[in-house]
Order: sequence, then structure tokens, then C-alpha cells
Amino acid sequence: MVPEPHCVNRIKGKILLKDTTEEAIEAYVKENSSEWYDVPPGFTIRGIALLLKRPMPLGFKVKKKKLLIPFVKPCFGPVLVEADASDEDFRMLRESLGSREG
Repeated sequence: MVPEPHCVNRIKGKILLKDTTEEAIEAYVKENSSEWYDVPPGFTIRGIALLLKRPMPLGFKVKKKKLLIPFVKPCFGPVLVEADASDEDFRMLRESLGSREG
């Protein structure tokens, strides 16, 4: 079995926060998302396993069709990536992560 890749750079998007803390990312996601869902370490999105030290919120900006994706880069620390999303992305993530809204 081939391990899941871990490079967040493969998720094409814009880095919103870097050189920050996990707590700052969590607060940003909860304050700037129409919905958010806790993702566990190793959760896979778009074929990338998210490197996280603990569960963290993944945010939905449904009107803007964006995802706010937390990640911990081994050499740089926590980052938050904003990536384009489709209605299908939102549907699949809701099914995978439950129905909790932020």
C-alpha cells in the first residue's frame, strides 16, 4: 500500500496564515467560516493527508466557494490554506465529517 502524500503545496491555494499558532488558525477558521468541521490528524483531502498534531477545524466559505484548510508543515509550523471548492467538495466533506456547523 502506497502512503498518502503529505505536501500541502499540492493543494493549489493561497496561504492565509503562516508563522502562527494552531490556536490562531483555529480562531481564524471559526470566525471566518460559514461552517466548520473538526478534522483529525491524517484526514485526507484531495489525496493529501493533513499533517496535524491534533484535530483542527476545516472551514467552509460556501458563498465564495472556498475551503480553509489547516496544516502543520514539518519545517515551518502551522499554516492555513484557502483553496477553491465546488459544491461536490462541500457535500463530500459534510458526509465524511458529520453535520456539525460552526
